[in-house]
Amino acid sequence: MSYIVCRNCKKFIEVDESRPLNFDKCENCGHTLEFACNNTELQMMLNDVLIPQISYNKVCASCHSVNPKETASCLHCGSTNLQLQYDLESIQQYQNDKQNMGIDAINMGNTRTIIIKSGENFSPKNSIIVRIFSLIIGLVDFFFFSLIGIQYILGSSELPSDVMAFATQNMYSLTLVISVALVLSGLMSVMIIPRMSYRDSVETASTLGIVVGLITLIAAKDLLTVIVAIVLCTILTSIGGLIGEFIIHKLTRRL
Repeated sequence: MSYIVCRNCKKFIEVDESRPLNFDKCENCGHTLEFACNNTELQMMLNDVLIPQISYNKVCASCHSVNPKETASCLHCGSTNLQLQYDLESIQQYQNDKQNMGIDAINMGNTRTIIIKSGENFSPKNSIIVRIFSLIIGLVDFFFFSLIGIQYILGSSELPSDVMAFATQNMYSLTLVISVALVLSGLMSVMIIPRMSYRDSVETASTLGIVVGLITLIAAKDLLTVIVAIVLCTILTSIGGLIGEFIIHKLTRRL
C-alpha cells in the first residue's frame, strides 16, 4: 500500500491507482504533503522520523572519490560505476529515530548506495607511475617556460658565448623568469592529475622543486648554494601546486 501523508496533522489517504497523485497542500492544515511507498514509511512519517536523504554527490565505486550528481563518469579515474550517496547526518538522525520507535528497517528502494566518511580525494601517494609522469611533465614545462623567458630577454639577438657574463648582466630578469617558470611548472605538474587534497598537491609539486634545485649542482659546487636553491625551488613549485589544485577544485565544483 502507498499513501499521501501530512506530517503536520498526521492525516493520510491511501493512493488510488486509478487516479493521479495529488500533492497539493493539506486541506486540513495547509502543510506540504509527502509520499510514503509502504506502511513502514507511513509509520515513520506519522512519528516524525526523517527518511534518509540522498546527498548532492555521487561516489565512485572504483576510487571512492566524490563527484557531482550530474556527472556520468568519475572526474578522478574515469569510471562509470557511480553510486548515489546518502547524507551522513541524515543517516545518523534516522538511526537514532529508528531505535527510539523500534523500527528495524526501511525500504530505500533498489538504488545502490554507499556512504564514504573519508578518502574523498584521489591520492597519488601509492602510484609511482603518477609521480614519475607528473615529474616529467613538470620538468618539461620548467625548461619550456624558462626558454621562452630567456628568448624574451635576448630579443632578436643570439645567446652570447660568455654565458656567465650574460647571466650576471641580466641577473634580475633571469631570476624573475626562473621564478615564474617554477611556479608554472608546479601548477602544470598537478593539473594533469585528477582532483586530490591540497597536501598531496604540495607534496607532488615539491618533488619537482627538489629535482630542479639539484640541477644547480651542474653550475655550483658549493653545498650551501645547492641547499638554498633546493629550498627556494621547492617553495615556488609548491605555490604553483597549490594554485593548480585550487583551480581544479573550483572547476570540479561547477561541473
